[in-house]
Order: sequence, then C-alpha cells, then structure tokens
Amino acid sequence: MMQDLIISRLSSFPMFAGSPVGDLEALAAMLTFKQYPKGSFIISQNDRGSTMYLLVSGRVKVTLASAEGKELALNYLEAPSHFGEMSLVDAEPRSADVVAVTDVEVLALDAKDLSAAIEVQPRLALTLIATLSLRVRELIARVEDMAFHDAAHRVMRVLLNVATASYEARGIPVVEGLTHYEIATLAGTSRETASRVVSQLVRDGLVATKGRRIVVDLFAMRERLEHDV
Repeated sequence: MMQDLIISRLSSFPMFAGSPVGDLEALAAMLTFKQYPKGSFIISQNDRGSTMYLLVSGRVKVTLASAEGKELALNYLEAPSHFGEMSLVDAEPRSADVVAVTDVEVLALDAKDLSAAIEVQPRLALTLIATLSLRVRELIARVEDMAFHDAAHRVMRVLLNVATASYEARGIPVVEGLTHYEIATLAGTSRETASRVVSQLVRDGLVATKGRRIVVDLFAMRERLEHDV
C-alpha cells in the first residue's frame, strides 16, 4: 500500500515521467514518505544532513534567520520540486532552514541510496546538476538586482520569476498563496513598497489581482524589466 502511494507520487515529477514500472518500484523502495504540518522545520540551518526531499504536495519556504530573529526568505517552492540536495553532494551542514508554509508531503532519499537511485534513473543526476546551476544563477541575479536596481524592479523580478515557474509547471502565469510581505522579503524591501508596486502594476495592466492571486502578463513584465535596466 505504501509503495503504491510512493509510486503514484513519483509519477508527478517530470524526471520520473514515463519510467518503467520496475524502475519506479526500485526507486520507491529507497524512499520514505513523510508528512509535516504547517510551520514545521523540515531542514534546520547548520544541521548535519544526509537526506534530500522530493516535495510532492504543499509549499515550503527556504529561509535564513539571524541571531536577533530577523528572517530573510530566499525562495518558496511548490510541488513538484526538490530541496536538500546540496548536503548529499558536499556533505557540508545545511545552508538554510526549510519550513512548511502549508501541510506538506515529501519523499525522503538518503545519501547512501543516491548512487543506486541514479543508476535506476540517470535523469536524476542531470536534474540535480541543473537545479544547482539554476540556483547559482538565481543567486547571482538576486545580488545584481540588490546592487543595481531599485525596489520596484526587484518586486517585478520576483513576480516574473514566480509566475514563470507557475506557468512552466501548471500552464498558468500566476503568483498564488504569497502575501505582499512574503513578496517583499524575496525582493529585499518593505511590505508597503511591495503593495505599492503591485497596485501600480495593476493600473498599468501588467498584472491582475483577485485576493492573494496575482496573474502576470509574462511578456509585458519581461519587456518592462528590460526597459528598466
């Protein structure tokens, strides 16, 4: 029963789509299904970790916290996605906290099983490499934005990135479930500034809002950002 559940969850990940049933069964035997309630720490910064996680339902935030309790949100991830892979590769302590923003379901893969999992599904290795490369590029882009662009540009960049990820995953260019405060923390600005920028974008026709749902005109937003350089 549990193996059938894990196999059904694996099938939602592009890297495993179309895999033979035998391969999915072999992978399922290496994975552990876990559930975390909203607010739980799935990963804690500086802990020694040897597990990566496949996020099969829910949303998590990747965040840093100072000794004074200030928080810097680095990213928000929605299923299907993965996190925690860095410690499997370099055996170093965790670099950030990962906290469940909603109730979350994950599949956990231990470092000792990584090589075997890659033998079963080589696309896993390529996906991990691509993910690490993407996150380095995102970090460089974020540093560039912080150094060379104003708060309005950074808010637009956050909206574009989140909406683009949503479009690639679900076919809808939407920012959903993020408050203006959460958008602001990703953009490195205040909630008031983020709200003001979103309101202006609505007036300009680049986004449409309904509650906490923001639909983004990807083409128009990219064009605005290019002209804003």
